[in-house]
Amino acid sequence: MRIEKLSASLVKLESYRLIRAVRTGLTIAIPILMIGSFSLLIKTFAGYFPMLAGIQELAELLYQCTFGILSLLLTGCLAWGALQTQDQPLAGDWIVPPAAIMVFIILNGGLKLDSAGAVGTFTAVCAALFTSFTYCWLRRKMKDEQFFTPGADYNFNQALSAIVPLLVVLLTAAVFNEGIRLIFHIESFQDVFVLLSNTLFRHMGRGFASSALFVFLSSGLWLLGIHGSNVLENVSRTLFQEGMQINAAASAAGLAPTEIFTKTFLDNFVFIGGCGTLICLLIALMLFSRQRVNRTLAKTAVIPMLFNINELMIFGLPVVFNPVFVIPFLLTPLVCLFTSSLAMGLGWVPLCVKSVEWTTPALISGYLATGSWTGALLQIVNIGIGVGIYAPFVLLYDKILIRQSQHQMSELAELLDEQIEQGKPLNLIGAHGRLGNFAKLLAAEIKNDLLQKPIEMGYQPQFDGQNRCFGVEALLRYTHPRYGKVPPPLIIDLAKETDQLQTLELAVFEQVLQADFSGIEAMISMNVTVDTLKSEAFADFLRAHPVAQGRYCIEVTEQNTLLLNEAMRQRLKEFKDLGYALAVDDFSMGSTSLKYLQSSQFDIVKLDGSLVKNAQENASGRQIIQSILYLAQSMNFTVIAEYVENEAARDLLKDLGCTHYQGYLYSPAVPLKQLRTVIRKIEEKK
Repeated sequence: MRIEKLSASLVKLESYRLIRAVRTGLTIAIPILMIGSFSLLIKTFAGYFPMLAGIQELAELLYQCTFGILSLLLTGCLAWGALQTQDQPLAGDWIVPPAAIMVFIILNGGLKLDSAGAVGTFTAVCAALFTSFTYCWLRRKMKDEQFFTPGADYNFNQALSAIVPLLVVLLTAAVFNEGIRLIFHIESFQDVFVLLSNTLFRHMGRGFASSALFVFLSSGLWLLGIHGSNVLENVSRTLFQEGMQINAAASAAGLAPTEIFTKTFLDNFVFIGGCGTLICLLIALMLFSRQRVNRTLAKTAVIPMLFNINELMIFGLPVVFNPVFVIPFLLTPLVCLFTSSLAMGLGWVPLCVKSVEWTTPALISGYLATGSWTGALLQIVNIGIGVGIYAPFVLLYDKILIRQSQHQMSELAELLDEQIEQGKPLNLIGAHGRLGNFAKLLAAEIKNDLLQKPIEMGYQPQFDGQNRCFGVEALLRYTHPRYGKVPPPLIIDLAKETDQLQTLELAVFEQVLQADFSGIEAMISMNVTVDTLKSEAFADFLRAHPVAQGRYCIEVTEQNTLLLNEAMRQRLKEFKDLGYALAVDDFSMGSTSLKYLQSSQFDIVKLDGSLVKNAQENASGRQIIQSILYLAQSMNFTVIAEYVENEAARDLLKDLGCTHYQGYLYSPAVPLKQLRTVIRKIEEKK
């Protein structure tokens, strides 16, 4: 229960715009991080082999245009991510990412490439969020008409409207940076953390307490997007590098080393896999995570992280600004610090006597640093402990991702219902912000899954007044491995918006026609939308699959868009000649529905669900149902009532003259292997 409460709290925390903005921006930056990680890896590896000098130069070039200016790139990505969290799109918002980069340069005290890399990530976050939120707020407060120039190009007018809010943003950032400079006597906001860290460690010696503080601050800064290693570089160089020099000198003189807490000790026994001992998180994800996105990221990051290059995990998962991993990220390095200093203090593992490059893989680095296999064994122990610390938080993160996804799924389904009720054109893919992005992701994943495995189908039986099964409706079902069950209307709409609907419906028809319905003496209905019904590909498919007369039924949805001209009437007659019955879904007394009956091709109509659901409370609805039943009797077609969920609804429909039912009173849609059992049990209730 406690985990559930914590999970719910974290889901709520991650729903805040600030967190979502950072997450979205870091996701956009993943290609940059991947190229930068692998370029750094190749650059480091090629450095060991002189014959690979050309490859090393190419890798260095890629490194400089990715990690070399990472803060600048992240500023633009984060600013764009912040824009995606806006409830409504803002005209002219294209100016926000470059404006954020300008603010970053101001807070950095100028365009300084030496601080434009990973060291400036926190400044990048501040610049991006401040610029995005402030600029958008100012634009909404202003009236575009103030800057409107009649006859001018639209983009020109938008550019004029951006001048004042952009100037306000830049001047505010400049005044703030100047205040920081005057108060702390430093060059810029970027240097605040360096100043504070140097002041904090100025009078501390080299021991467990100072090492623990160093480890804690370095990890904590990383969680805020600040490159802790770079900010504390001066401390590392003056305090811990000196210890390494003392040990090396003692070893050269044939004396025993005396310093436990050295830079090599921290790099190779505490920060294994980089800050936060992230090699442990990588292994925990691969062993315990059931989320495909996490496991994919872990597999992608494994090679760089073997060489302690962890930016892809830090920003890609992400770990920064992620409340789930705060505790293990801070705790794991401190535990490794304790176990390592204890092992070396008790003499179980030799002290570090040789400097080892930070990109040296674990186990190898442990052996080289200590000159003993026990150094590698200590790293294994630390990694094992770290995996145990990260594991429960990985499982918790899985739950949170599921909750978030299900919440977004519900919001997307509600948006679809809202657009349908208001008669708006359906456009989930084009929705602004996170829902639009989620719709794109869901559509892509559904398409990928449906291409790789058989389509999941449910079959809902239909019964008459004597509980005899006369029909079965085949219904599309889809269970996402992460989001759970996806509402069928949502599947259909996303498939339609991505031009996959015809392919999907033809695949459904083919699968249903190949299914084994032996022992089921009932008509099998399959849904098809109007666009597919009108297509030549659908007609060709039916011509290639003639059926026994009355065994299968084509149920037409979206009837308001079907043009019943002479060509379509002939097409429908051809389908009937091939053995297929025809049904109209969601039939009411509207003019479009009545036009269907004029074609004399449809055998079945299914009452509009709203009529059935409201029949008990709505007298007009009952009159409409009676009118449809009268038409059915005179024009010789069958009426089926859907959404029959209780006996009272069934008895009312029976009193009105409707004798064919479908709904949860009888059965929900079930897998084909359960259908015969369900039908038998219901028919036995006669």
